[in-house]
Amino acid sequence: MHLKNGGLHLGYHTHYVVAGSKRRIILTALVTPPEVTDNLPMLDLIFHTRWRWHLLTSQVTGDTTYGTIENIKALEDQGIRAYIPVPNWEERYEVWSASHFRYEPQADQYRCPQGQILQRVEVIGPDGRQLYRAPTSVCNDCPVKGQCTTSTQGRRVYRHVGEEYLERVRS
Repeated sequence: MHLKNGGLHLGYHTHYVVAGSKRRIILTALVTPPEVTDNLPMLDLIFHTRWRWHLLTSQVTGDTTYGTIENIKALEDQGIRAYIPVPNWEERYEVWSASHFRYEPQADQYRCPQGQILQRVEVIGPDGRQLYRAPTSVCNDCPVKGQCTTSTQGRRVYRHVGEEYLERVRS
């Protein structure tokens, strides 16, 4: 596709399902317009390929693009192991990421490195996350606050619904 500035841009996306054998045979191919997000056709391609070729798929490998919680959950629920890198978007900040906090499933709470509790304060948001927060007074008096958060409102940690799937894939 020719751009106004004279450059070229690929005007479509190609998606492939490849057998994991030594021969790497392409089992299914799909071409989509550029407005279709790369990770959207993944599940349809995999399930179509399983049905078409009567395959009992035990694992799926993909790049970070396909590492959405929806894709991983659907695969794992079908008994298919997902080997897909899951990006940790919080690592791009200078403060501690959520991985510094320990989730306690029995109490549905997080515990910070200093032993303080972050309680769930919000039901599931529209983006599929739950908010956990430490009290403002506790965070503002904490000796490691500068490493933990820049907020004066207390530390926040978000947990995706289905985070246990992501934890399994990360491990």
